[in-house]
Amino acid sequence: MSDLEPAPIVELDDDPTPTGTKAFWFAGHGGIRLRAAICPAQGKGKAKGSILFSPGRTEYVEKYFEFAREMTAKGYTVAVIDHRGQGLSDRLLKNPLLGHVVDFSDYARDMECLWPLIADQMPSPHILMAHSMGGAIAMDVLRRGNLKFDKMIGCAPMLGFAGASPVMNNAIAFMSTLGLKKVSPPGLSGGGALDPEAAKVLTSDPERFDRDIRRNKQQPKLQLAGPTIGWLHAALKLFKSLQGKTGYRTITLPISLTCAGREALVSNPAIKLACKQLSNSICQTDDDALHEIFQENDTLRGTFMMRIDGFLKL
Repeated sequence: MSDLEPAPIVELDDDPTPTGTKAFWFAGHGGIRLRAAICPAQGKGKAKGSILFSPGRTEYVEKYFEFAREMTAKGYTVAVIDHRGQGLSDRLLKNPLLGHVVDFSDYARDMECLWPLIADQMPSPHILMAHSMGGAIAMDVLRRGNLKFDKMIGCAPMLGFAGASPVMNNAIAFMSTLGLKKVSPPGLSGGGALDPEAAKVLTSDPERFDRDIRRNKQQPKLQLAGPTIGWLHAALKLFKSLQGKTGYRTITLPISLTCAGREALVSNPAIKLACKQLSNSICQTDDDALHEIFQENDTLRGTFMMRIDGFLKL
């Protein structure tokens, strides 16, 4: 890891970088330049393990600094990736604000490129953690079987879209065949800090949401708008694949999934259906939480973090 080129970190005074954190560039699948960071465990004695974190759409390394500070203080090393097309990783289209991917499994392939570069810094047991889009990616990583983890924790994993219908799915597939893969559907918000109204469906904590807005203003390269038709079509194909014979049914490690009770972006029924197909999983719902439980108010977030601690101790 010492020979990897250092990458910048977007600093906020009220959300400090975890002690010892190193951000770096690396080559993902197909040679695309990606950014990741590793935050080493703090304190004396043997580390309790390590966490590889897969963020959601529009998200980036620094958004999980609060979580990383908490977990490194408890003795875990935390590594976070900027997925291709977002954060400070290379964008895939001329318009850098459009969220795009050619094949959803490219995200998993990128994580497979990252792991060998940091494996010697990641003590066992190895935990795969994810939020939203990152949950779909994590499931893909597990079913591909090229990386081995001891447990997985998913927060509001994107295993289906809220409000999806056969009509919508067919329309996305049709528009994709028309050559519109690099176009964003009209009227579809990108969410995240580019959309001040997004707080209504993301988090009830104004301070944590404002922190995201301030980072995006400080470093506009972090900004991301809506997904393309190609991204949506690729996600739908992954959802269908995970329901097949080589999907959830092949995944055997212990998994904890949490649904947000006030969810508006991902499908809670899809999460619960996945839990039925996974052989060793638990699924719980935080009734009052919005989509970004990691960024929720202290009470809701605290309940979720206690669940994480409990599952890690099992």
